[in-house]
Amino acid sequence: MYHVPATRRLNEVKTMNRRKRYQRILRLLLVAIPFLADSSIQAAPGYFSSTPTAFSEDGRLLLVQTDELVVWDLETKMLLAKIPSLHCQQVALLKQDGWVLCVEHSVTIYDWKNRVSVATIPPESQEPYNLLAYSKETDRMILRHGKDAVSVWQLGSKLIPLKHIALEGKTDISSVAASPDVKLLAIAQGHTIHLHDLSGTTIREVAIADGKPRDLLFAPNNSTLAASIGPTILFIDSGTASVSARATLTSAEAVRGPLTPESFSRDGHRLVAANGEWSYALFNTDTGELVSLTEFTYAAPGRGMRSPTQLRAVDITADADHLVGQPEHLHTLQIWDLQTGAMLPDLCGEDCRNLAPRLSLLKWSPTGSKIVVGMQGGLNPDVDGKISVWDVPSRSPELVLDPSRSQARVLVKRTTPPAPVTMAPSTPTAAPAFVHAGALRAAVTSPSANLLVTSGDDGLLKIWDPGQGTLLRQLALSGPSHALAFSADGAILAAGTMEGDVRLWETQTWREFLPYSSNQGRINALQFLPGNRFLAVAGGRPKVLVVDLVTRTVVKELVPTGFSQACHGKSCTKKRAVRGEVVDSLSFLEGSSFLLATSQSGSVVWDITDWREVKKPAGFPDVWFGLGWKRPFVWTTTRAGVPNSLTLAVWDTKNNKVLASLDTFTKRDTEIDHGPAVALGTTMAVDPSHQWAATRVGEHISVWDLSAQTKRKSFHIKTPSHLHWTSDGNYLIVATLNRKILVWSAETMEPAHYLRDPAVTR
Repeated sequence: MYHVPATRRLNEVKTMNRRKRYQRILRLLLVAIPFLADSSIQAAPGYFSSTPTAFSEDGRLLLVQTDELVVWDLETKMLLAKIPSLHCQQVALLKQDGWVLCVEHSVTIYDWKNRVSVATIPPESQEPYNLLAYSKETDRMILRHGKDAVSVWQLGSKLIPLKHIALEGKTDISSVAASPDVKLLAIAQGHTIHLHDLSGTTIREVAIADGKPRDLLFAPNNSTLAASIGPTILFIDSGTASVSARATLTSAEAVRGPLTPESFSRDGHRLVAANGEWSYALFNTDTGELVSLTEFTYAAPGRGMRSPTQLRAVDITADADHLVGQPEHLHTLQIWDLQTGAMLPDLCGEDCRNLAPRLSLLKWSPTGSKIVVGMQGGLNPDVDGKISVWDVPSRSPELVLDPSRSQARVLVKRTTPPAPVTMAPSTPTAAPAFVHAGALRAAVTSPSANLLVTSGDDGLLKIWDPGQGTLLRQLALSGPSHALAFSADGAILAAGTMEGDVRLWETQTWREFLPYSSNQGRINALQFLPGNRFLAVAGGRPKVLVVDLVTRTVVKELVPTGFSQACHGKSCTKKRAVRGEVVDSLSFLEGSSFLLATSQSGSVVWDITDWREVKKPAGFPDVWFGLGWKRPFVWTTTRAGVPNSLTLAVWDTKNNKVLASLDTFTKRDTEIDHGPAVALGTTMAVDPSHQWAATRVGEHISVWDLSAQTKRKSFHIKTPSHLHWTSDGNYLIVATLNRKILVWSAETMEPAHYLRDPAVTR
């Protein structure tokens, strides 16, 4: 079935064996691709590529190690040089015109214009050298000699050693990093970070009481050093040698693994950190606050529900705004906006769809307008098995770099891919129509007043008058809320937090009641039962709590059960067993006694009159979701007359039959058509008067006249998620995954406007 909204994220955790195996593969590659920032080069531990590559600062020259080390001019599309007998693990373009640096077991400076080797550092051990940093301003570099030492060198026609710092014999060294200006060296040893002043002899120590710091990374402006301790990033002021801020993911649901610093923005005020293998966090380095959390998810075929996936390769733009990677399940090259956490149209598209091409190279240009890709596999023979340069705006390969030819092969550039026909306001505004500064997490309309409440990653609840398009007020939370619910009379609003608390407000004066602590981890779903007293709460544990909000006690713990098959010899029987799954959504059919809980594997129904689990209520279809307007109607999917097709339908539970058959669709209709095969699923909403039904199949939304069962309007909008009607039935609310909310008028059958917070500009 394809009935679950696309915004649900599941809390799956891969086994540690898989993680260790993935890390072993990376270590075996022995690659540390340099990071170019302004006039310096610095190691970036989170970047992955088995093809050493470096750009000039303006993005014009490209140095690539394939069978030979080659230099390309991407502006003239000419092959400038092929450098023989150099097989590098790290490369860099040096200050001197035509000079390149090749780092492997030995270190070589080569002048490709004059075809001569300038200087060489011979091998010292079986381990290759590691280039920690190179500064064009001072023409100096810092090398690490395996576990033995770190050295500082002045480059030029002669390599001059300036400083040698022994590491041999020092135990418990977890990380070594150099500042981009080659003036500071940081060594993490035990609970201490040693800061070496490389222009003098001073060594300052930063004691870390929280744990043993790892994964050191300097900002491009050299003033900040990041260090990870489990789910925390410490920001250390390199001038005062003190901790200036801390960034922490505290919720068990948000933490996917240890935080690892990956990339600073150019100004050093933002840091991108890997959150295990499943997501990336963007932090403000001045305050340690979380700006956004980009989660890598995919929709399981046939469900539309979101599940975590990991990236096989990744690179981040120099401004820390965008990330490109290859998700394990999407089998394409996908781009994300790190500022909002939103998935953008993918890079590779039909060339990669469902083929899982193998990547040896994935690297943004310094300007962010191009990505160099080394790809094996895919449908495009022009780029299969070759190194190609892709234009990001048009998502199109434009050059193929073949070292056997003196000029790059120019491909026919695609026109800019047409954006989906997105509904625009009747009177467009000049500013972007965003509702939150971070990703939009939840939205709910009041059943008694024309109010809409939204929550986002900025930790704010915003209350809107959607018809007027005005922001009425905002309420501050300690973090994002993924679950919102109104009581049946609209008098109380409940919001579930990442820490497991339920915040409650009286909606006339917006006076806040005392919060309720569920101890359930991140709250996934909330549902008021009839009246205002009892609230069903689903969190990170596989049970649903029914809470008496007056006495603040749990009156019932509902544990979903299912059937497992037990076989003895040739006979098999089904036995009821407790499900070990968290609940993702809750809904209650107004006018009935049935509470529906949905998890990844299916749904469970409880009758709240006696709290018994009901296999299927009498008069109900096998799969149903409540419409919630105090009428005996639910929505479901039924088999269509067309093969492999289903029909969205409104079901009359009182008469046990279909009230209205609406959209007929296939699985492909639920997937986005401008990127990887990701199912957005389907959903439905009926207005309070039961005149209109709004349906969503993938990115297509239709408005139906229920009495005539005719489609009055159909439109297309990019990445929609939930549908809601205002209590007066005059407006349809369409929330999207890119932080926008469209208000659509039932009176004019046209869009009225997008909601917009004037304070949010990007």
